[in-house]
Order: sequence, then C-alpha cells, then structure tokens
Amino acid sequence: MTATTVRIPPSPTIPAAAAPSIRIGAVPATVSDDLYQMLLQAMSRHEAGDFATAVAGYRLIISLVPALVDAYSNLAITWFDLGHLEASLAASHQAIAIKPDHYQAFATLARTLQALNHPSAAVVAYRRSLTICNDHQPAWCNVGNLLRDTGEIEASVAACRQALRLAPGDPAALNNLGNARQAQGDADAAIALYRRVLRINPDHALANGNLGNSLRAQGHVDEAIPAYRRALARDPAAAQVHLNLAIALLHRGRFREGWAEYEWRWQVAAAPRQRLMDLQPEWTGAPLDGQTILLYGEQGFGDTLQFVRFAPLVAARGGRVILQVFAPLVRLLRRVPGVSAVSGFDAPPPPFDRHRALMSLPLLFGTDLADIPATVPYLRADATAVTAWRARLASLPGRKVGLVWAGDPRPHNPHAHLIDSRRSLHLDQFAPLAVVPGVTWVSLQKGAAAAQARAASVPLPVLDWMDEIGDFADTAALVTALDLVITADTAVAHLAGALGKPVWILSRFDGCWRWLQDRDDTPWYPTARLFRQQRAGDWTSVLNRVRDALADRVGSAALEPSGS
Repeated sequence: MTATTVRIPPSPTIPAAAAPSIRIGAVPATVSDDLYQMLLQAMSRHEAGDFATAVAGYRLIISLVPALVDAYSNLAITWFDLGHLEASLAASHQAIAIKPDHYQAFATLARTLQALNHPSAAVVAYRRSLTICNDHQPAWCNVGNLLRDTGEIEASVAACRQALRLAPGDPAALNNLGNARQAQGDADAAIALYRRVLRINPDHALANGNLGNSLRAQGHVDEAIPAYRRALARDPAAAQVHLNLAIALLHRGRFREGWAEYEWRWQVAAAPRQRLMDLQPEWTGAPLDGQTILLYGEQGFGDTLQFVRFAPLVAARGGRVILQVFAPLVRLLRRVPGVSAVSGFDAPPPPFDRHRALMSLPLLFGTDLADIPATVPYLRADATAVTAWRARLASLPGRKVGLVWAGDPRPHNPHAHLIDSRRSLHLDQFAPLAVVPGVTWVSLQKGAAAAQARAASVPLPVLDWMDEIGDFADTAALVTALDLVITADTAVAHLAGALGKPVWILSRFDGCWRWLQDRDDTPWYPTARLFRQQRAGDWTSVLNRVRDALADRVGSAALEPSGS
C-alpha cells in the first residue's frame, strides 16, 4: 500500500446541545490509501445514521493506527450520538492525550460534560476549545448558555455577543443573547432580541417561547399566552413551554385550562411520579371505596402547605389518605383532618392502592377561582406549644409581629437561585418599619439569612428564638401565638395563611402565579394581604407602604387582641 498525505474531510454536521451544530475538525494526517478509505467509509456510515457500524470502523482504524487522533475524535462524537456518554468522554480524553490542542476533541468533551450535567467542567472545556479556535460561533453560543446556567451572567452576555459578532443576524445567537439579557434582568432588551428573531422567522419555536417568558416577567401575561401558543404550534411536544403556558394561565386565574397544562411538568421532571407509578396506578378521581391513597408533595414546602388543603376532599371520596412529604412537615401535617398517616421521604411509604401528587388535585376536583377550598384554619398547631409561646410573649410590649425577610437561595439550582434573588430581602431594608411604635419584632427566619438578625447594628431589632425551632410544627406554634406575620414570598406565607393568621406577603414584581394579578388579596388565604412591587427590584416603596399600613393597624388597634 502506498502512503499518501491526505486531509481528513469533515464529518457531517452533528447537533450540539442547545446550540448550532459543530463539526469534526479537519487536520492533516499521513495515512495509507486503504486506511483513508476506511475513514471515509466510517464517516459515511456516521452520516447515514448507522452509528454502530461507524463505531466498529473507528475502532478498527484505532487498532491499526493507535495514534490517529481524528479516529478518537470521530469515535467520541459517534458515542455521543449513540447516547453512550461515558464512552464519549473517554474517547475525547484519549484524543486530547494524543493532541492536547485538538479543538474538536475539546468541543466534544464540553458537550458531553454538558449532557452529563457537569456545567462548570463543560464551561472549562468550551473555553479551552475557544483558545484553540476562537472563531467557532456555535461554541460561543454553547458556552454563553452554560455560563448563564451557572450564574455567570455578565460572562454569558459577553459570550453571546461574540457569537452574534461572528454570525450577525443568526437567529440562534440572537435568541441566546435574549436569554442572557433576560437573566441579566433586562426584560425589555430580551423582548427586543426575541422580536428580531421572529421578524426573521415568525415560527421560531424557541424565540416565541422565550418571548412569552419575558413578557410574563414584565407583567404582560395576556401577551405571553399567545406567544406560548405560537411556540407550541411549531413544537407541540415542548414540555417546558406547556408548563410555562400553564403558569401564565394560572396567573390570570384561568384555572381550568391552567391545571390541565400544568400536568406537563411531569415531562420536565418526572422522577417522583414515575417511581410511584412502578408501584401502584395513579388516582384519576374515581370513588375510592375504602382504598388507601398516597398523596405526596413533589415540590417545595410552600406548595405542600398550600395544596394539602385538598387532602380532606380526597378522604371524602371514600379513601384512606396517607401523605408522604419532606421531613420538616411531617409532625404538622399529621394534624390535617382526614389524613390517617404521614411519612417523610427518608422512608418508604406505607402500602397504598393509588397515588397522586398534591399539586394535581385541583385538576381532579375541577377547581376554579370561585370554588377554591379556602376555609381557614385548615392547619393547626399543638395547643400546648402555643400556650407556652403565648406565656413567653405576654411580658413583651405591644403587638407581636413575626418577620421573614429571605427565602432559600438554592445556589445549586440556577433558576431557583435567580428567583430567590428577586423575592428575598436583607433585614437592613426593613429599617423604615422601625419607626412604628408599639411593635415587638420576632424573627421567623431560617437559613443563612437568619444571621442578619445577630449583626452588630440592626436597624430593626428582632427577637430571635429560631434555634429552638426544629420543624414546621414548631414554627406553627410560634406563628399562632403572634398577632401578625410579615414575610417575603416563602413557605411561612403559606403556613400563616393556612393557620388563619393575618399575614402580609411581600411579592416581587414578577410575582408567583398563585398570587394572580392586580389584587392585594388572594382567594387562597382569606387572612392574607399582598404588597406588590410596582417596579422590578423596588422594595423601598413596598416597605414604605407596609410601614404606613402597620402604623394604621397598630394605631387603631385593628389587629386582633394580642395572644388571641
């Protein structure tokens, strides 16, 4: 066989994760004519979608020429397309070991790490690929998306802008930059970018869906709904868009449509439901006739506290109701009427015949705005513990007002972390309330933010007994003994509302769907009052309104008698 110097041709375009496609790099290699034909054949099989044959071909080539870097690089991409991510990872590393500046190997390594949910490592790999080949536009798109997901928003914007400079007018780059600007908090800029995409391609599913998100963040929910529907017309199986549409419909109080769309959440994250489906079937609302039904909370503390109100209605269908929830809720929820047993997720549930998620119950009951089961209290604290707290509070002056200023930041979840940054405050921001006389402030704050109450100079002195609070049953007893709760939009808002206590909820501009729009009350909790941001990020005017309302309540003795 005669040796010939050839340039290995590029492979077919291979889709990258959430970005334009990438290609196998073309580099010079000295190979025989026969080996060159083997490479072409393997790449042809890859292009035809016959990945198994392509893998066999690349492996044979590697056995003949172990140092042929492009065979490893192509093999890594083929393994990726077959879904064998660990094998793809290994082949990428082998290519890099042979040629440490192999652009395509680093690009494949990056998207494999991305698919394996190692975003920080994927960012490092993409950046390394871009030091080798700085003008590869899809890699800039990918790294921009990843930087957004890891919370490096300014770097994400810069990467997305570089992708757009390399391909001006590229719809994918415009869409990604819109996502980065939305994460940056500039919804107007994001909306403008999505609209640019849609002028190029009105049917662009991602841009329509993202436009809906930004419009909803700006409070334009009625405009967001048709944007979601346009996205779904192009991509009817887009589960996240269905879920976003559900949230918009619920936000507008269109509950019947919203609950149905909300079931798409299982296509986004189905683990709890699928695990239980393997054990017993899902309840569809039929009479239970003495069967045991497991109700479970698949989301956060507040969601469980809000929707456990439906458990007595399920019991009325003739079933024995058991709950499975997060451990801090177990003791409190054992007191829910109609509930026979409660267990935590740290232990297997008792035997059951049917199951259903708590947040799917409004769909089964056909719940609309007019018939929300909102009789409170539907949760009650232990009477002995309440008596003990009232005794401790009795000697303190004025009205006893509980305070929560921050939620759980959840830094491991970029989306949740971003929402928390908009709903949470710092205790120092409550300084305007210090001028209201006749109030004793009591902390109900848990987590890292609780340390703010122990700072050397606190503008709003708060009593802090939270080290004595072990779970929501303990918190419920303290809340019951108070006169009023003022809270950021956290689980304590739902706890106080479910206990029937007066609660004032501080709601961010793009507030949670459950608080609806343009109202300062909520059909979920008759004793709740909402104080909404009128501009994104503006807590000053909110707290000034709270201060004035509190002064009126205290001054007119409109709060219920202390200790009642």
